[in-house]
Amino acid sequence: MASYSPQGGRRIRAQVGHDAEEAIMGKISRQGGEVFTKKRQTRDEARQLRMEQLEKQIRADDDSNYLIADSNANSNGLMSTTTSRRVLKKNPVDQSSFDQESDVGLQEKVNELEDKFQRAMLLYSQLDNEKSTLLYEIDLLKDEMEEKDQILYQNTRENRDLNSHVKALQRTIEGMQATQQSLKNEIAQRDQIIQENGLILAEQETDESSAVSSGEGSGSTINIRPGPLLFSQQTISLVDKAIPGSSSIDEKVKKLCDMNKKLRQQVEESEQTLYARRRFNDHHASTINGAANEAAERDAAKQVAELKLKLQEAERENTNNQGNLIRLDGQLKRLKQTCEQSDKECIELKSQNRNLKKELRDKEMALSEADEQNKHLQSRLEKLRNTRRML
Repeated sequence: MASYSPQGGRRIRAQVGHDAEEAIMGKISRQGGEVFTKKRQTRDEARQLRMEQLEKQIRADDDSNYLIADSNANSNGLMSTTTSRRVLKKNPVDQSSFDQESDVGLQEKVNELEDKFQRAMLLYSQLDNEKSTLLYEIDLLKDEMEEKDQILYQNTRENRDLNSHVKALQRTIEGMQATQQSLKNEIAQRDQIIQENGLILAEQETDESSAVSSGEGSGSTINIRPGPLLFSQQTISLVDKAIPGSSSIDEKVKKLCDMNKKLRQQVEESEQTLYARRRFNDHHASTINGAANEAAERDAAKQVAELKLKLQEAERENTNNQGNLIRLDGQLKRLKQTCEQSDKECIELKSQNRNLKKELRDKEMALSEADEQNKHLQSRLEKLRNTRRML
């Protein structure tokens, strides 16, 4: 029995079920082989019995033919003896010639019977050979029908599995479409919240600090584009007031950071000078006392306190703005990543759905071809049966 291994795409199937199906198919094939061998043995035994019966019948026919020939010969002999006696009485010289003629006639009849028997045996052997060939062709057609039935069963089972897999993929596609729609709604809500709160998205400019090396030994770098930043209208107006000009918001924020660093350095320098002056004043306090030094010290302390307050306010605003920017940037990146991932998964699922539909069409075409072949084989089998009945 021929086994069938379909060529196609990948199928999702459990290994245990596959092993059980292989065991069942092997058992069926073994049972079919045993049945086929038993049928062949019974056919051989029946053929041998028929041959023995035909040989017995031929022997009986030969015996009857010989008996008939002997009786005819005896009757002819009696008639010939009577006639020969009469002829001998009349003409005793022709006795030898008459005996020779009777022997020649008997030999011709025997030869004729032998020729008929040989022709009958030849015709019977031809008919037996034709019958055996027809039976062998019928067995082959039965085997082909069994193989086609197995192929049809496997195709129907694979078709059923593919249909279930396609339905599962359709459900996953619908779920991904629902998640994609929910993400789109969330992005729309985010944009609406940004517009309602008067926030503005500002693109960051790429610089050398955003380049990341792709490997230790390769030396290649990857330019990572920074995400946009969110600023409120009030913050933008304050930045414009602090740094007027037509430059971008990113550059203005950088300038503010540079100014903040410079102010910190100035404050540190002023603190160091103040500390030096205090030490100097403490060292010379016993010798130098005056109203002018006290006034200068008070003015310096006041300036330092004002600078510290301004620096603290600037640092507080800067940290708040940076925290808001980082948080909003992270949210935006996450939303973009989820949206891109959902789009990729949707595209992959669509391609898988197309491939599965193509495989399903191929399997349906193979199934229809197998049905047509099965019908053709059944019609041939019916014709052979009809011819066998006619024979």
